[in-house]
Amino acid sequence: MTLQQLEYALQLQQSSSYSRAAKILGISQPALSIQIKKLEEELELTLFDRSQKKIQPTYEGKTFLERAQLLLTQMQQLKNLAVELADEYSGEVNIGIIPTLAPYLLPLFIKNLNEKFSKLTINVEEAITEEVIQGIKSGKFDGGIISTPIKSKTNLTIIPLFYEGFMLFVSQDHPLYQREKINVSDIPLDDIWLLKEGNCFRDQVDNICEMVQRKEEGHNLFYFESNSIESLCRIVEYKGGVTFLPELTTMSISSEREEMIKELAGPERVREISLVHLPGHVKRRTLEQLSHTIIASLPKSLLEKKDFQAIPTNLEL
Repeated sequence: MTLQQLEYALQLQQSSSYSRAAKILGISQPALSIQIKKLEEELELTLFDRSQKKIQPTYEGKTFLERAQLLLTQMQQLKNLAVELADEYSGEVNIGIIPTLAPYLLPLFIKNLNEKFSKLTINVEEAITEEVIQGIKSGKFDGGIISTPIKSKTNLTIIPLFYEGFMLFVSQDHPLYQREKINVSDIPLDDIWLLKEGNCFRDQVDNICEMVQRKEEGHNLFYFESNSIESLCRIVEYKGGVTFLPELTTMSISSEREEMIKELAGPERVREISLVHLPGHVKRRTLEQLSHTIIASLPKSLLEKKDFQAIPTNLEL
């Protein structure tokens, strides 16, 4: 059994096709088939079900390939370790970040980060939380910036960065517009614009508003399929209604729209934002420095919160 054979098997699992996998790997289809067959014979295990047009791993194959992915991820970390030992803050670091954070958080720290680590290439990609965790597990990402806590089968090191409050963005034509603070129970559910399901911010808003319970009581909710906070703001401006905003987004709201931002009455509700990575990751010191730089670049209002209610994400990955 070789690492190359494991790479081939994992690519076949991802592609579900010998021809597509071979093309991506840059080898012939017969060569790929031979290597997969050799691997199965050595293991005395059938990894793939070939009875269907779409190639899928068997139950045993899926279990084996999950372990194989972890092994290849660790091998990649060993390669990265050589770079880390030679020069701790050089090379590349790949970060996944959720869409409700990326446009608002990155501008705060990326300049400081580039100045502090001039030899370090930082690759950042937007992805929902599930994709970030999967990317960390597969080795695509060295770390991720997400909302926590989450329940994950993958053991993760979690470095809390800051806590941002939940705010409201209210149409000027809405009856609640004249209020400075608004009780959640006073917001008609039919007036709320929400992000698509699968977004952790959406889940947290559900928790604040007890959406499931109120929906069961007969409310007909309308969901806009988007990961964009800015899109929701535009809809509120032109179509009316209410949406929820993370505190960071309100710092980029134009002065003409500032009066549309309202606070929630009662205890301050916040979401915890953290940097996460695999325990013992070879770039953990770089990631720790990244966390320090982010914290140092944040507005004081985000760092001085004391009495608040952290809203769970409900994510189980």
